[in-house]
Amino acid sequence: MIYLLRHAETLWNFQLRKQGLDDSPLTETGVRQARAYAGVLGQLIPGEDIRAGNVPLHASPLGRTRRTAQYLIDALGFPAEAVHFEPRLIEFDYGDWSGLTNDEIEQHFPGALEEREADKWFYTVPNGESYADVEDKVDRWMDELPRNRVIVAVTHSVVSRVIRRRYLDMERDVAGQLDHPQHLIFRLDRGNVEAIDIQQMAMAEDVTGA
Repeated sequence: MIYLLRHAETLWNFQLRKQGLDDSPLTETGVRQARAYAGVLGQLIPGEDIRAGNVPLHASPLGRTRRTAQYLIDALGFPAEAVHFEPRLIEFDYGDWSGLTNDEIEQHFPGALEEREADKWFYTVPNGESYADVEDKVDRWMDELPRNRVIVAVTHSVVSRVIRRRYLDMERDVAGQLDHPQHLIFRLDRGNVEAIDIQQMAMAEDVTGA
Protein backbone atom coordinates (compact mmCIF):
# COMPACT_ATOMS: atom_id res chain seq x y z
CA MET A 1 0.00 0.00 0.00
CA ILE A 2 1.29 3.45 -0.91
CA TYR A 3 0.00 6.71 0.54
CA LEU A 4 0.91 9.16 -2.20
CA LEU A 5 1.26 12.81 -1.23
CA ARG A 6 2.14 15.86 -3.25
CA HIS A 7 4.18 18.48 -1.41
CA ALA A 8 2.09 21.23 0.22
CA GLU A 9 1.38 24.51 -1.59
CA THR A 10 4.34 26.75 -2.37
CA LEU A 11 4.59 30.38 -3.45
CA TRP A 12 5.15 29.38 -7.07
CA ASN A 13 2.16 27.02 -6.96
CA PHE A 14 0.07 29.96 -5.79
CA GLN A 15 1.49 32.12 -8.59
CA LEU A 16 0.92 29.33 -11.16
CA ARG A 17 4.62 29.17 -12.02
CA LYS A 18 6.36 26.04 -13.26
CA GLN A 19 8.62 24.82 -10.47
CA GLY A 20 10.43 21.72 -11.61
CA LEU A 21 13.89 21.41 -10.06
CA ASP A 22 13.74 24.94 -8.70
CA ASP A 23 12.07 25.74 -5.39
CA SER A 24 9.97 28.24 -3.50
CA PRO A 25 8.79 28.37 0.13
CA LEU A 26 5.61 26.86 1.49
CA THR A 27 2.76 29.35 1.80
CA GLU A 28 0.68 29.66 4.96
CA THR A 29 -1.89 27.49 3.21
CA GLY A 30 0.88 25.00 2.49
CA VAL A 31 1.88 24.84 6.15
CA ARG A 32 -1.75 24.10 7.07
CA GLN A 33 -1.89 21.41 4.39
CA ALA A 34 1.31 19.76 5.63
CA ARG A 35 -0.08 19.67 9.17
CA ALA A 36 -3.34 18.25 7.83
CA TYR A 37 -1.44 15.54 5.93
CA ALA A 38 0.15 14.51 9.20
CA GLY A 39 -3.20 14.52 11.00
CA VAL A 40 -4.89 12.39 8.35
CA LEU A 41 -2.04 9.89 8.10
CA GLY A 42 -2.14 9.63 11.88
CA GLN A 43 -5.74 8.44 11.55
CA LEU A 44 -4.99 6.01 8.73
CA ILE A 45 -1.76 4.33 9.88
CA PRO A 46 -1.22 2.87 13.37
CA GLY A 47 1.14 5.12 15.26
CA GLU A 48 3.03 2.22 16.79
CA ASP A 49 3.90 0.95 13.30
CA ILE A 50 5.28 4.35 12.32
CA ARG A 51 7.32 4.81 15.49
CA ALA A 52 8.69 1.27 15.24
CA GLY A 53 10.09 2.04 11.78
CA ASN A 54 7.76 -0.35 9.99
CA VAL A 55 6.41 2.35 7.64
CA PRO A 56 9.06 3.73 5.29
CA LEU A 57 8.72 7.39 4.28
CA HIS A 58 10.16 8.13 0.84
CA ALA A 59 10.43 11.80 -0.17
CA SER A 60 11.88 13.74 -3.04
CA PRO A 61 15.03 15.58 -1.88
CA LEU A 62 13.84 18.98 -3.16
CA GLY A 63 13.25 21.64 -0.53
CA ARG A 64 9.46 21.78 -0.73
CA THR A 65 9.09 18.02 -0.34
CA ARG A 66 11.63 17.94 2.49
CA ARG A 67 9.73 20.66 4.32
CA THR A 68 6.41 18.87 3.83
CA ALA A 69 7.90 15.56 4.94
CA GLN A 70 9.37 17.18 8.05
CA TYR A 71 5.87 17.96 9.32
CA LEU A 72 5.04 14.25 9.03
CA ILE A 73 8.29 13.22 10.70
CA ASP A 74 7.81 15.60 13.63
CA ALA A 75 4.10 14.95 14.16
CA LEU A 76 4.05 11.18 13.68
CA GLY A 77 7.47 10.15 14.95
CA PHE A 78 9.03 8.54 11.87
CA PRO A 79 12.47 7.33 13.03
CA ALA A 80 15.50 8.43 11.02
CA GLU A 81 16.13 4.96 9.63
CA ALA A 82 12.65 4.88 8.07
CA VAL A 83 13.10 8.18 6.18
CA HIS A 84 14.58 8.03 2.68
CA PHE A 85 15.18 11.06 0.47
CA GLU A 86 14.81 9.41 -2.90
CA PRO A 87 16.29 11.15 -6.00
CA ARG A 88 14.04 9.13 -8.31
CA LEU A 89 11.02 10.94 -6.85
CA ILE A 90 12.38 14.34 -7.84
CA GLU A 91 10.12 16.52 -9.98
CA PHE A 92 10.03 16.79 -13.75
CA ASP A 93 12.69 19.22 -15.02
CA TYR A 94 10.98 22.22 -16.63
CA GLY A 95 14.26 23.44 -18.10
CA ASP A 96 13.88 26.82 -19.79
CA TRP A 97 10.27 27.05 -18.60
CA SER A 98 11.11 26.91 -14.90
CA GLY A 99 9.71 29.89 -13.00
CA LEU A 100 7.39 30.90 -15.83
CA THR A 101 3.60 31.01 -16.00
CA ASN A 102 1.78 29.59 -19.01
CA ASP A 103 1.28 33.11 -20.36
CA GLU A 104 5.01 33.79 -20.07
CA ILE A 105 5.86 30.48 -21.75
CA GLU A 106 3.56 31.38 -24.65
CA GLN A 107 5.22 34.79 -24.88
CA HIS A 108 8.77 33.39 -24.98
CA PHE A 109 8.04 30.09 -26.76
CA PRO A 110 5.04 30.73 -29.05
CA GLY A 111 3.06 27.58 -29.81
CA ALA A 112 5.15 25.35 -27.53
CA LEU A 113 2.37 24.64 -25.03
CA GLU A 114 0.01 23.54 -27.80
CA GLU A 115 2.73 21.35 -29.29
CA ARG A 116 3.38 19.78 -25.90
CA GLU A 117 -0.33 19.16 -25.29
CA ALA A 118 -0.50 17.17 -28.52
CA ASP A 119 2.15 14.72 -27.27
CA LYS A 120 2.34 15.42 -23.55
CA TRP A 121 4.08 12.26 -22.42
CA PHE A 122 6.96 12.38 -24.88
CA TYR A 123 7.38 16.12 -25.48
CA THR A 124 10.75 17.30 -24.13
CA VAL A 125 10.77 20.79 -22.64
CA PRO A 126 13.70 22.88 -23.94
CA ASN A 127 16.74 21.98 -21.79
CA GLY A 128 14.39 19.92 -19.60
CA GLU A 129 12.69 16.53 -19.61
CA SER A 130 9.72 14.60 -20.91
CA TYR A 131 7.26 12.62 -18.82
CA ALA A 132 8.87 9.52 -20.33
CA ASP A 133 12.18 10.50 -18.73
CA VAL A 134 10.47 10.70 -15.34
CA GLU A 135 8.77 7.35 -15.99
CA ASP A 136 12.12 5.59 -16.40
CA LYS A 137 13.22 6.75 -12.92
CA VAL A 138 9.88 6.07 -11.24
CA ASP A 139 9.66 2.55 -12.68
CA ARG A 140 13.03 1.66 -11.14
CA TRP A 141 11.90 3.04 -7.76
CA MET A 142 8.61 1.11 -7.84
CA ASP A 143 10.35 -2.11 -8.85
CA GLU A 144 12.46 -1.90 -5.67
CA LEU A 145 9.66 -1.17 -3.19
CA PRO A 146 9.22 -3.73 -0.42
CA ARG A 147 6.14 -5.89 -0.81
CA ASN A 148 3.33 -6.09 1.74
CA ARG A 149 4.44 -2.88 3.47
CA VAL A 150 2.68 0.44 3.98
CA ILE A 151 4.77 3.17 2.36
CA VAL A 152 4.34 6.95 2.50
CA ALA A 153 5.67 8.82 -0.56
CA VAL A 154 5.97 12.62 -0.63
CA THR A 155 6.59 13.79 -4.16
CA HIS A 156 5.38 16.09 -6.93
CA SER A 157 2.49 16.52 -9.37
CA VAL A 158 4.11 15.01 -12.46
CA VAL A 159 5.71 12.17 -10.50
CA SER A 160 2.31 11.41 -8.93
CA ARG A 161 0.79 11.05 -12.40
CA VAL A 162 3.56 8.71 -13.46
CA ILE A 163 3.21 6.56 -10.33
CA ARG A 164 -0.56 6.26 -10.77
CA ARG A 165 -0.17 5.45 -14.47
CA ARG A 166 2.21 2.61 -13.66
CA TYR A 167 0.06 1.33 -10.79
CA LEU A 168 -3.14 1.23 -12.87
CA ASP A 169 -1.43 0.37 -16.19
CA MET A 170 -3.18 3.44 -17.58
CA GLU A 171 -2.82 4.73 -21.13
CA ARG A 172 -0.18 7.45 -21.21
CA ASP A 173 -2.34 10.03 -22.97
CA VAL A 174 -4.97 9.60 -20.23
CA ALA A 175 -2.40 9.72 -17.42
CA GLY A 176 -0.94 12.92 -18.83
CA GLN A 177 -4.20 14.69 -17.98
CA LEU A 178 -4.29 13.56 -14.35
CA ASP A 179 -3.98 16.12 -11.59
CA HIS A 180 -2.95 15.95 -7.95
CA PRO A 181 -4.64 18.76 -6.01
CA GLN A 182 -2.86 19.43 -2.76
CA HIS A 183 -5.92 18.66 -0.63
CA LEU A 184 -5.84 15.01 -1.75
CA ILE A 185 -3.85 12.01 -0.59
CA PHE A 186 -4.03 9.03 -2.93
CA ARG A 187 -4.09 5.53 -1.44
CA LEU A 188 -2.81 2.86 -3.83
CA ASP A 189 -3.96 -0.52 -2.57
CA ARG A 190 -4.94 -3.84 -4.12
CA GLY A 191 -4.97 -2.47 -7.64
CA ASN A 192 -7.14 0.54 -6.80
CA VAL A 193 -6.39 4.24 -6.35
CA GLU A 194 -8.55 6.03 -3.79
CA ALA A 195 -8.56 9.81 -3.27
CA ILE A 196 -8.65 10.87 0.39
CA ASP A 197 -9.73 14.48 0.90
CA ILE A 198 -7.88 15.98 3.86
CA GLN A 199 -10.36 18.88 4.02
CA GLN A 200 -13.34 16.54 4.35
CA MET A 201 -11.57 14.45 6.98
CA ALA A 202 -10.68 17.57 8.96
CA MET A 203 -14.32 18.73 8.84
CA ALA A 204 -15.53 15.29 9.96
CA GLU A 205 -13.06 15.35 12.84
CA ASP A 206 -14.31 18.79 13.88
CA VAL A 207 -17.91 17.57 13.85
CA THR A 208 -17.05 14.42 15.79
CA GLY A 209 -15.09 16.38 18.38
CA ALA A 210 -17.72 19.10 18.80
